Amino acid sequence: MTNVGLEKEMKDQFFSVAERLFKEEKRAEAVPLYRYVIEHETDNHDPTCILCQYRLFQCLVGVSSKGNREALEHFEPFYTRLPEDFRLDAILLMANVCYSLADWKKVDLYGDELHTLAQNVFNKLNNEKNVKKLQTERHLVVYYGHGLRIKGYILTMQGRYEDAKKYVAEYSDLSWFPGLDEVGKKEVEKFRTWGKGNMLILELSTGNSSVLPEFIEYLDENPNIILQGMLGAIKAANKFDFSVDEMLEKFSEKLPPINADVTYIDGTQLFQFWYEKALYSFKRNKIVVGIDELLYALYLAHKMKYYAGFEKCTSLYREHGDYATEQQKWNYKHIVEGVFDS
Repeated sequence: MTNVGLEKEMKDQFFSVAERLFKEEKRAEAVPLYRYVIEHETDNHDPTCILCQYRLFQCLVGVSSKGNREALEHFEPFYTRLPEDFRLDAILLMANVCYSLADWKKVDLYGDELHTLAQNVFNKLNNEKNVKKLQTERHLVVYYGHGLRIKGYILTMQGRYEDAKKYVAEYSDLSWFPGLDEVGKKEVEKFRTWGKGNMLILELSTGNSSVLPEFIEYLDENPNIILQGMLGAIKAANKFDFSVDEMLEKFSEKLPPINADVTYIDGTQLFQFWYEKALYSFKRNKIVVGIDELLYALYLAHKMKYYAGFEKCTSLYREHGDYATEQQKWNYKHIVEGVFDS
């Protein structure tokens, strides 16, 4: 066998083992094997090499904002070369990573791209005969719905609440989507649940605090999205200066502890919640409580290597630091100096 043949055989073997490790959730062990295939492939358009780039991106995404940014920047030149089914999963992951980085322009871009691609794949499956079965990680309705959901979120961020409601209403009822099996129906129900909550958050975001009792009831019925819901509510409360004390008293203990292992999405939302909660306390002249909450946010930013968030926290601390207790000053000093491990 020639050297070229041996090299190809070795790459194929490394790729096969890497895929097995990936499926077994042994991602750290798979990384050097994917890197080997990439480094020993001269054709950057080789399908196996492109898939390795995607797998490497999936393996490297974690809670570190710095690491996620680097992984995203490395992968972005390659994702358009993936087959459509893999590309759907890749774009959704890229949008989520951009959300965790607060890169709203890219979140918007990938949200649009996700919706368009899902629509195109949907049309192709409907119009073509004998189309191969999609090899996506999730049901097609997930990508279609998340494209709409991301668009609704971006419009909400821009203050275009009435426009956002149109997208929320659309993904709230995807029961019409063809080919829904039991898995698909469960996904449609998730979007319905998210849509109900996001409609209530949109009402809060326009200052309509009269929906708070209904929103509290909604969170009580959907404990898995308490963090996301409380974040939306407290942002609105800070903007329009209404009280969400009842909600905070009822649900704050159900939030993940700041030292818990969380995903990069939950970690980002947890940081944002505690930062907003500190603002909420400062507005109510609960300075010492607010400083504790700000230190929670600062610790999370440090843990995630979220430098923009870290700077926001230190800036806000400087405004209120004179009122800090000696213990709080000690905690602040040691977080800033990086004594606490990430």
